[in-house]
Amino acid sequence: MAKPAKAKAKTKSPAPSKNSLQEVYDGIAELLNRHVPPFKIGDLAVREKPSLQLVTPKPVTVAGAYGGKPVNWQFAAVIRQKDYVGFYLMGVHSNAELKKKASAALLKTLKGKSCFHLKSLDDQMRKDIAIVLDASAGIYKQRGWV
Repeated sequence: MAKPAKAKAKTKSPAPSKNSLQEVYDGIAELLNRHVPPFKIGDLAVREKPSLQLVTPKPVTVAGAYGGKPVNWQFAAVIRQKDYVGFYLMGVHSNAELKKKASAALLKTLKGKSCFHLKSLDDQMRKDIAIVLDASAGIYKQRGWV
């Protein structure tokens, strides 16, 4: 009688190296910088972590937010975390049209209402991010925020 085959041990994929995460961060930051101006660079205020935030060039009032006080509303941001790069795109959770423009591959990395966790950035993902950034910028323009 033959011995039963041993089950293959599952192997964890190694955590991305800091260099590859830096490349992901740099790639997204480059895409964000294409939108300066009309957006301006804001302070994400996270110590000792590379980050970049884009905000509206002038304070805007958003119903139900900040007690009706005008603020420089965030457009998008990127931050390098320990095991991933966080890409934040405001409005993706509340705008069905914007969500439709996002590819399935990009939506697969959506981990919250507006935060994508990326561990790699290939040419297609770069294009997908550029598409949603352009669409989101269009929404901000329609609203008169930029």
